[in-house]
Amino acid sequence: MAATLFKEANARNLKSKIHSRKRNVVLESFSLGLMAAVVFGAADLIAAVAVRRMGIIRLMLWTHIAAVVIATPYLLLGAELHAIPLTDLALLGGLSALILSGLVTFYKGLQAGPVALVSPIVSAHLILVILLSVLFLGEHLGPVQVLGIAIAIIGIVLASMTVDSPSLGRLHLGKGVSYALLTMVTSGLFVFGIGALSQEFGWFLPIYLVRVASLTILVPVQRATRSMPLWSPSLTLVFVAAIVGILQFTGLAAYAMGAQAGSVSLVAAGFAIYPIIPMVGGVIFFQERLVPRQALGLASVPVGLLVFMMAA
Repeated sequence: MAATLFKEANARNLKSKIHSRKRNVVLESFSLGLMAAVVFGAADLIAAVAVRRMGIIRLMLWTHIAAVVIATPYLLLGAELHAIPLTDLALLGGLSALILSGLVTFYKGLQAGPVALVSPIVSAHLILVILLSVLFLGEHLGPVQVLGIAIAIIGIVLASMTVDSPSLGRLHLGKGVSYALLTMVTSGLFVFGIGALSQEFGWFLPIYLVRVASLTILVPVQRATRSMPLWSPSLTLVFVAAIVGILQFTGLAAYAMGAQAGSVSLVAAGFAIYPIIPMVGGVIFFQERLVPRQALGLASVPVGLLVFMMAA
């Protein structure tokens, strides 16, 4: 009798420890996703100012230089390194091309349209990340999660379309929206790839190698396009671009850490609040104005993402 009670007590303790460990993993991944959302939101607001004054190529080049400069000491002083097969190195090269094309379309979107509209649409890349996780990582969708995706998609449609005139009522894409939609796709593919590689090789090496590879592409591009001198128009803007680069790398690092600690879906749960930050910041700092339908659509995107993540 005593032996049976002892075994049952041990089983309960083991079950409690497993549950506690899972809860800690969920909390860690969610918190890191939340941190990534705040950092990326701040980076978008600053980038919206910088890209309109220094151009896309120079902004991208300085953000990547800053990221590599701050990350290299960590690489030299104790980063956990792994041997990466050639196939995965090729995948990292593809991710570098994705993030560069995504940044080009994103910054073009910020040049053409309000940050309060462009960034929240881009944030819906989480839907693509989740769908890819279902297809390739064995994660499953429940009915509530499907509902959350539907809400977010409806929100994107509402936010993306503008009306030519009240009488005609013809719809077309708003300023910067086409670029935002392209960025949404490339960002989804990139974030999914980084999350999957981080689970296998740790959080640091994939994002560092992607930044280095992207930088080796950007340098000859800048020279070939005969852009204005890198230091133009002012050192202040170079400093601002460097801040954007540091924030972007920090946000990506937090996201990769969350994916390594738990799963892509868990870290995405915390990241779901990201669209709120540039939307509110654009209205407060840049006096951007959205029509009621766009505001409703943008509000629907984080609501749909949160519904999805709460059911995950």
